[in-house]
Amino acid sequence: MQKKAVNISDQVFYDVLGTELQNSSIIDSKMQEAYRIIRERNKIKNEEDGKETDVVARKNDTTVWRKVFITLGSMAAVLCLTFTFCVMNPVLASEIPILGSIFAKIADVYPFGKLPEENTVELPPGEGFVSADGGITISVTEEYASNQAVYIGVKVENQQAFPEMVATVENGQQFIKARTMENYSFCPGERNTRRYIEGEFVDEHTFLGIIRIDYEEIRRYMQQSDTLNPDADIPESFTMELEITEIASTLKDAELPEEYKVSDEEYEQMTEEEQTAYLDSIPKAWYGFEYQSWHQAGTWEFTLPISRTDENVRTVTVNQYSDGGIGIDSIEISSVEMNVNAVIPEEASLCTVVFDANGRMIEYKNSSNAGVTLLIDGYDISTVSVYICDISEYSELSEKYGDEKLQDVLEETAKFKTVVDVEK
Repeated sequence: MQKKAVNISDQVFYDVLGTELQNSSIIDSKMQEAYRIIRERNKIKNEEDGKETDVVARKNDTTVWRKVFITLGSMAAVLCLTFTFCVMNPVLASEIPILGSIFAKIADVYPFGKLPEENTVELPPGEGFVSADGGITISVTEEYASNQAVYIGVKVENQQAFPEMVATVENGQQFIKARTMENYSFCPGERNTRRYIEGEFVDEHTFLGIIRIDYEEIRRYMQQSDTLNPDADIPESFTMELEITEIASTLKDAELPEEYKVSDEEYEQMTEEEQTAYLDSIPKAWYGFEYQSWHQAGTWEFTLPISRTDENVRTVTVNQYSDGGIGIDSIEISSVEMNVNAVIPEEASLCTVVFDANGRMIEYKNSSNAGVTLLIDGYDISTVSVYICDISEYSELSEKYGDEKLQDVLEETAKFKTVVDVEK
């Protein structure tokens, strides 16, 4: 009878939560305690009635219905006791695993939206994927690799409560900055850099987020190295060694220490040099002003096998250029983003602007002389109109006009323009 109750309860959890319940000794012990209470109460009731008989053995219709009600009551009692335990014991309950994909849980606040489940690789808890130091445990739980970037799902758990952190955008996105050492199997040599883990604090002990590593960053690192082949490309599969040495975030209600406070009037009366000297006098670190930040140093190490898994990736060759050599080499597309690979002289102050088939300007994530990374969720990218413009001129025009009128103006003012059939 005990095994049957366990299976039924697991199914109920699956139906309610929409995912399998991960293994947890805390859940197991509390469920077993609930079952014991239920069995003892049923046994006492049957003894009082003189009917201490296995319920399953009864065949008549009345008993069948009684069995249904007893089963439903037992499941309800198990659920009630388990969740009451979680509410009444928040410290122990915090050890129960976060259920479901991080990619799915933070899709509403992540700039690229929900990453494709069919191309997501889950990383099992264990050596290489979980690391703890100083009361903070960092886990890498899943990854998605396209032809443009690697996305890594990250869970940060703090034994102590995190302070309240600021939301950075209107949809409630938050972040943790990470100082990292990275080593890629195809280009040996440690790279010291900083990463944003974008997501949200789901409770006072837990942060869920995503690290995005753009291949273009790695290519630039290879081109700047004296020992690496600058023409080598990112392989389909490789190993990444990731070490996080410090994490930080921005406090919601940070107070400037009294010794650094000046009035608005005093600040306005300062010369530009005095303002710079004043700001430089306030203690800072790699993550910003110290008084505005929460931070903790440590060592969290991971070894990640990366393989491109997105079957929707494709590259559209464009090879169109102006007389001045400005133009577009290609457009790379995945399930979540589009990279327009531009050719722009390093000394030129130009930017790349893209409109979808409906004349909507496509929001960009990153922009540089190498081109632009665009978010494609919600856009019709069957054809795209690409413009390379003077940055100052574009800034003035974008403030003055809406998308439709802006595109008309760029038709006349852009240094380069083309329309690309992405689906051909």
